[in-house]
Amino acid sequence: MIPKRAKQAVGQRLLEAFRAAGAEEIAPDILLPAGSLLDLYGEDIRARAYVTADPIRGEMMLRPDFTVPVVEAHMTNGAEPARYCYLGEVFRKQDMGDQRPATLRDNEYLQAGFELFSRDPAADAEVFALFHRLLAPHRLRAEIGDMGLVLDAVRGLPLPEARREALLHHVWRPGRFRRMLARF
Repeated sequence: MIPKRAKQAVGQRLLEAFRAAGAEEIAPDILLPAGSLLDLYGEDIRARAYVTADPIRGEMMLRPDFTVPVVEAHMTNGAEPARYCYLGEVFRKQDMGDQRPATLRDNEYLQAGFELFSRDPAADAEVFALFHRLLAPHRLRAEIGDMGLVLDAVRGLPLPEARREALLHHVWRPGRFRRMLARF
Protein backbone atom coordinates (compact mmCIF):
# COMPACT_ATOMS: atom_id res chain seq x y z
CA MET A 1 0.00 0.00 0.00
CA ILE A 2 1.30 3.44 -0.90
CA PRO A 3 1.46 5.87 2.06
CA LYS A 4 -1.03 8.75 1.92
CA ARG A 5 1.78 11.33 2.02
CA ALA A 6 3.37 9.81 -1.12
CA LYS A 7 0.01 9.85 -2.91
CA GLN A 8 -0.43 13.52 -1.97
CA ALA A 9 3.03 14.34 -3.37
CA VAL A 10 2.19 12.71 -6.71
CA GLY A 11 -1.19 14.46 -6.72
CA GLN A 12 0.46 17.85 -6.12
CA ARG A 13 2.85 17.28 -9.06
CA LEU A 14 -0.10 16.45 -11.30
CA LEU A 15 -1.99 19.50 -10.06
CA GLU A 16 1.00 21.73 -10.88
CA ALA A 17 1.11 20.31 -14.42
CA PHE A 18 -2.63 20.87 -14.85
CA ARG A 19 -2.30 24.48 -13.68
CA ALA A 20 0.61 24.95 -16.11
CA ALA A 21 -1.74 23.71 -18.86
CA GLY A 22 -4.04 26.64 -18.03
CA ALA A 23 -6.54 24.94 -15.72
CA GLU A 24 -8.32 26.75 -12.92
CA GLU A 25 -8.21 24.73 -9.70
CA ILE A 26 -11.56 24.00 -8.11
CA ALA A 27 -12.27 22.34 -4.77
CA PRO A 28 -15.81 20.96 -4.59
CA ASP A 29 -17.31 20.07 -1.22
CA ILE A 30 -16.70 16.59 0.14
CA LEU A 31 -20.31 16.24 1.31
CA LEU A 32 -22.67 16.67 -1.65
CA PRO A 33 -26.46 16.75 -2.05
CA ALA A 34 -27.51 13.25 -3.09
CA GLY A 35 -30.21 14.44 -5.51
CA SER A 36 -28.00 15.50 -8.40
CA LEU A 37 -25.76 12.43 -8.00
CA LEU A 38 -28.78 10.13 -8.06
CA ASP A 39 -30.20 11.97 -11.09
CA LEU A 40 -26.98 11.45 -13.04
CA TYR A 41 -25.88 8.00 -11.89
CA GLY A 42 -29.23 6.50 -10.93
CA GLU A 43 -30.00 4.50 -7.82
CA ASP A 44 -27.00 2.21 -8.51
CA ILE A 45 -24.69 4.83 -6.98
CA ARG A 46 -26.48 4.46 -3.64
CA ALA A 47 -25.02 0.95 -3.18
CA ARG A 48 -21.45 2.25 -3.67
CA ALA A 49 -21.68 5.66 -2.00
CA TYR A 50 -21.64 6.67 1.65
CA VAL A 51 -25.05 8.20 2.24
CA THR A 52 -26.18 10.23 5.24
CA ALA A 53 -29.12 12.44 6.10
CA ASP A 54 -28.98 16.02 7.29
CA PRO A 55 -32.10 17.37 9.05
CA ILE A 56 -31.97 20.59 6.98
CA ARG A 57 -30.13 19.67 3.77
CA GLY A 58 -31.72 16.26 3.32
CA GLU A 59 -29.93 13.25 1.87
CA MET A 60 -26.19 13.81 1.34
CA MET A 61 -23.32 11.69 -0.03
CA LEU A 62 -19.59 11.67 0.50
CA ARG A 63 -18.13 12.68 -2.87
CA PRO A 64 -17.96 9.49 -5.02
CA ASP A 65 -15.98 11.31 -7.74
CA PHE A 66 -15.51 14.81 -9.13
CA THR A 67 -17.68 14.54 -12.25
CA VAL A 68 -20.93 16.05 -10.99
CA PRO A 69 -19.47 18.88 -8.88
CA VAL A 70 -17.08 19.91 -11.69
CA VAL A 71 -19.87 19.94 -14.27
CA GLU A 72 -22.15 21.85 -11.89
CA ALA A 73 -19.42 24.44 -11.24
CA HIS A 74 -18.86 24.79 -14.98
CA MET A 75 -22.58 25.19 -15.68
CA THR A 76 -22.85 27.85 -12.96
CA ASN A 77 -19.72 29.87 -13.72
CA GLY A 78 -18.15 28.72 -16.93
CA ALA A 79 -18.01 29.52 -20.56
CA GLU A 80 -16.40 27.46 -23.28
CA PRO A 81 -13.61 26.76 -23.59
CA ALA A 82 -12.85 26.22 -19.92
CA ARG A 83 -10.17 24.24 -18.08
CA TYR A 84 -10.47 22.91 -14.55
CA CYS A 85 -8.25 20.81 -12.33
CA TYR A 86 -8.79 19.22 -8.93
CA LEU A 87 -7.21 17.07 -6.28
CA GLY A 88 -9.01 15.50 -3.38
CA GLU A 89 -10.50 12.48 -1.72
CA VAL A 90 -13.35 10.47 -3.18
CA PHE A 91 -15.16 7.71 -1.32
CA ARG A 92 -16.64 4.41 -2.49
CA LYS A 93 -18.02 1.43 -0.60
CA GLN A 94 -16.83 -1.88 -1.95
CA ASP A 95 -19.29 -4.52 -3.10
CA MET A 96 -18.32 -7.72 -1.31
CA GLY A 97 -20.52 -9.92 -3.48
CA ASP A 98 -21.28 -13.36 -2.10
CA GLN A 99 -18.10 -13.66 -0.06
CA ARG A 100 -15.50 -11.44 1.55
CA PRO A 101 -12.65 -10.76 -0.91
CA ALA A 102 -9.15 -11.94 0.03
CA THR A 103 -7.77 -8.42 -0.48
CA LEU A 104 -9.92 -5.45 0.47
CA ARG A 105 -9.82 -2.40 -1.76
CA ASP A 106 -9.56 1.12 -0.40
CA ASN A 107 -12.71 3.03 0.44
CA GLU A 108 -10.99 6.40 0.15
CA TYR A 109 -9.09 7.38 -2.99
CA LEU A 110 -7.09 10.45 -3.90
CA GLN A 111 -8.31 11.66 -7.28
CA ALA A 112 -6.51 14.22 -9.43
CA GLY A 113 -8.08 15.39 -12.64
CA PHE A 114 -8.08 17.81 -15.54
CA GLU A 115 -11.23 18.74 -17.44
CA LEU A 116 -11.33 20.69 -20.69
CA PHE A 117 -14.73 21.87 -21.87
CA SER A 118 -14.41 22.72 -25.55
CA ARG A 119 -16.12 21.95 -28.84
CA ASP A 120 -12.76 21.82 -30.66
CA PRO A 121 -11.89 18.19 -31.60
CA ALA A 122 -8.21 19.03 -31.02
CA ALA A 123 -9.04 19.47 -27.32
CA ASP A 124 -9.32 15.70 -26.84
CA ALA A 125 -5.90 15.20 -28.40
CA GLU A 126 -4.46 17.92 -26.16
CA VAL A 127 -5.83 16.24 -23.01
CA PHE A 128 -4.61 12.81 -24.10
CA ALA A 129 -1.14 14.21 -24.86
CA LEU A 130 -1.01 15.89 -21.45
CA PHE A 131 -1.86 12.66 -19.66
CA HIS A 132 0.51 10.64 -21.82
CA ARG A 133 3.36 13.01 -20.94
CA LEU A 134 2.54 12.86 -17.22
CA LEU A 135 2.06 9.08 -17.04
CA ALA A 136 4.91 7.88 -19.28
CA PRO A 137 7.70 8.44 -16.68
CA HIS A 138 5.77 6.19 -14.28
CA ARG A 139 5.54 3.43 -16.91
CA LEU A 140 1.77 3.83 -16.95
CA ARG A 141 -0.30 4.13 -20.06
CA ALA A 142 -3.55 5.85 -20.76
CA GLU A 143 -6.38 3.89 -22.30
CA ILE A 144 -9.40 5.32 -24.04
CA GLY A 145 -12.57 3.28 -24.33
CA ASP A 146 -14.65 5.87 -26.18
CA MET A 147 -14.04 5.59 -29.93
CA GLY A 148 -15.36 9.12 -30.41
CA LEU A 149 -12.47 10.37 -28.27
CA VAL A 150 -9.99 8.22 -30.19
CA LEU A 151 -11.25 9.58 -33.51
CA ASP A 152 -11.15 13.17 -32.22
CA ALA A 153 -7.62 12.60 -30.91
CA VAL A 154 -6.49 11.34 -34.33
CA ARG A 155 -8.21 14.29 -36.05
CA GLY A 156 -6.36 16.64 -33.68
CA LEU A 157 -2.88 15.26 -34.44
CA PRO A 158 -0.49 17.77 -36.06
CA LEU A 159 -0.06 15.66 -39.21
CA PRO A 160 -0.55 16.21 -42.93
CA GLU A 161 -4.14 15.47 -43.93
CA ALA A 162 -3.19 12.34 -45.93
CA ARG A 163 -1.52 10.75 -42.89
CA ARG A 164 -4.39 11.69 -40.61
CA GLU A 165 -6.87 10.09 -43.08
CA ALA A 166 -4.72 6.94 -43.28
CA LEU A 167 -4.78 6.64 -39.49
CA LEU A 168 -8.55 7.14 -39.39
CA HIS A 169 -8.95 4.45 -42.08
CA HIS A 170 -6.90 1.92 -40.11
CA VAL A 171 -8.12 2.76 -36.58
CA TRP A 172 -10.20 -0.45 -36.70
CA ARG A 173 -7.04 -2.50 -37.30
CA PRO A 174 -5.21 -1.99 -33.98
CA GLY A 175 -1.87 -3.55 -34.95
CA ARG A 176 -1.57 -1.65 -38.21
CA PHE A 177 -2.86 1.54 -36.58
CA ARG A 178 -0.17 1.38 -33.86
CA ARG A 179 2.59 0.77 -36.42
CA MET A 180 1.42 3.69 -38.58
CA LEU A 181 1.08 5.97 -35.57
CA ALA A 182 4.64 5.14 -34.45
CA ARG A 183 5.96 5.70 -37.98
CA PHE A 184 4.15 9.04 -38.43
